[in-house]
Amino acid sequence: MAITADEAVFERIRQVLDDSDDPVDLIRSEDPSQLGEEDAISGVAVIGLHCHTDNARARRELGLVHGLAGLAPVVVLDNGDAGLEREDAFAAGAWDMVALAETDLLELRLRQALDIGRVRVELQDAAQRLNQTQRRLDVLLSHGQDARATLVGQRVADPSPAFARMIGVNDIESARGIDLLERVAPHDRDRFSSALDQVTTEQSDASLVFDLTTHLNHRQSVRALLTPGVAEKSDERRTNVVLQSVDSEHRAGDASRGPALDGRMALHSVLSQTVSRAKEYVLGMVFIAIDEISGLQDQFGLAESDLLLQEVGLYLLQAIRGEDRVFRFGAGEYVMIIERHSANEIEDFAQSLHTALSDEVFGDDRQSTTMSSSLSYCVLSGGSSQNDARLQRLMDTVYELRDEGGDACQKCVVDSPNDTSTGAHEAWAQRLREALDQDRFSLAYQGVTSLAGDSQPYFDVLLRYVDDRSALVRPGEFLPAAEQANMMPDIDRWVVQRAIDVIWQQKAKNTEIILFVKLSPATIEAGEAFTSWLATAIEQRPVEPSALIFSFREDDVRSNARPATHLAQSLADAGFRVALTHYGSTPKAVQVLDRMPAHFIKLAPDFARQMLGREEDERLAHIIASAREREIPLIAEQIEDANSMARLWQAGINYVQGHFIQEPDTEALTDDTAAEPY
Repeated sequence: MAITADEAVFERIRQVLDDSDDPVDLIRSEDPSQLGEEDAISGVAVIGLHCHTDNARARRELGLVHGLAGLAPVVVLDNGDAGLEREDAFAAGAWDMVALAETDLLELRLRQALDIGRVRVELQDAAQRLNQTQRRLDVLLSHGQDARATLVGQRVADPSPAFARMIGVNDIESARGIDLLERVAPHDRDRFSSALDQVTTEQSDASLVFDLTTHLNHRQSVRALLTPGVAEKSDERRTNVVLQSVDSEHRAGDASRGPALDGRMALHSVLSQTVSRAKEYVLGMVFIAIDEISGLQDQFGLAESDLLLQEVGLYLLQAIRGEDRVFRFGAGEYVMIIERHSANEIEDFAQSLHTALSDEVFGDDRQSTTMSSSLSYCVLSGGSSQNDARLQRLMDTVYELRDEGGDACQKCVVDSPNDTSTGAHEAWAQRLREALDQDRFSLAYQGVTSLAGDSQPYFDVLLRYVDDRSALVRPGEFLPAAEQANMMPDIDRWVVQRAIDVIWQQKAKNTEIILFVKLSPATIEAGEAFTSWLATAIEQRPVEPSALIFSFREDDVRSNARPATHLAQSLADAGFRVALTHYGSTPKAVQVLDRMPAHFIKLAPDFARQMLGREEDERLAHIIASAREREIPLIAEQIEDANSMARLWQAGINYVQGHFIQEPDTEALTDDTAAEPY
């Protein structure tokens, strides 16, 4: 929306935004006071306000527009006679102030504001969809004939048999009169009591997840829906309560409540100690991902698609036998740990499962569908120390299969480094040496998007190897060989040098970009040599040190605490910035943050790829609180859908990146292309 009474100004904006590759619907209002209520600009991604020449009126109009703009950034347009200074415009809520005469800058800033506004509108829409889904789940829960009761004050009245069993008594008579608050775990009592107060005082519904204990100290996590009850006396507080178990381990052991799946944390615990029952058994791992989750959600809606994916989990549970396990890994993603007599049996199982999943019809008479899946599998051998790496390889394989169209099943060879042939590693090492000599690596750039209006372009730098056919090879294929050949310091320096070159090239075009560059453990261990080399590189190609942000993985910092801390401090002292990545995978993450300087925190991908359980949700809240206390911006990476982005935005994340927002692009910052911020 352009707000201007000047026809020439409006046409100027139209010309600047005229781009057939990215068309923009431009609307006009001549007077800000005509905008009326907030819905007058609903859905507008960005507002351009032609600044009045009178200072008082300019301030008043900007204040009005800013108040009505909602999520839309406001760009103040200066035609050479603006009644506001730039600092005053920012103080009054403007996103930026740009001179109409500066065509290139005007186009750049309007396009940046459009990108931000569009993301904000999408986030708001996703948040609304999440709220609708939550209401749908609450309705489904409240209609269940399972664990329900009425509370008079805090005491149980009219319980169902299932409610009595859930709170640890044998029958409904024994349940009557029990103070339910005493059965709530001590750390959750304040929350539960506050929810009860909300229902009775505001006559509104409430839902929460809390730990329930019995007289035998048995504990399980339950979800409660609380609704206002009808009081028989004026001074009586009655609340209807429905409980549903969300503790997968206890539900899996209770057939009356139906089977359930363990989550990601339980999977990693199992992977750390996998042992087959006997020598005649072979362990295998299968990673399954349902294709086109977004299409499923668009067709059936979030709530119905979630029920369909729950059916998939139940189907997988029915497919296992003996000591097999199934884990829910993410939205439409599952991991199976299976035991068979041979590797061939594991392969047969995986192939048969893939075919059966494609043939199965999920849903009911009202709505039903078939689903395709991408699946990879491997044999687990040689101990458990490499199992997390094997899981990552399975994930990468499945994601590549999905990118290529999905509906595929592929065996994944995930030998540990000790099992990999020396010849294969040496062959890769030779190719990598030639790549360094012949400049046959390439960089891809993925935008890091601000959720708070930061217009500074940030990019994450991703390394690619260019093979003999000019195809790009991802680092997972060649970095193990580079690490074994002690080539990582040289590769890191190649990446950093190229990043410096790109920053310098973009600066020559008056475009200030900031790049995140990863450092390997080998470079961290040889920190002094790296900082000495870096100082020389900056002298030869002068760029602002703050334009380079060096990324340290949290687990690398743990493994190399002293050299990592020393290198990070040296870089910070020289004006560079430091990011901690894959942060928060363990509850002790804050200890790493206390040991070294950090200007950004990138969350572990787990926080983006799954709907969090209670433990992970609390850990995320603690991370956000710690970051805010230290004034460190938080970045969520590997965002794969709008729901994850909306959830993290609501939680307080500052930046996001991932394939859902922007695919990595090797051409984004080439010599011929100006940097496009995201």
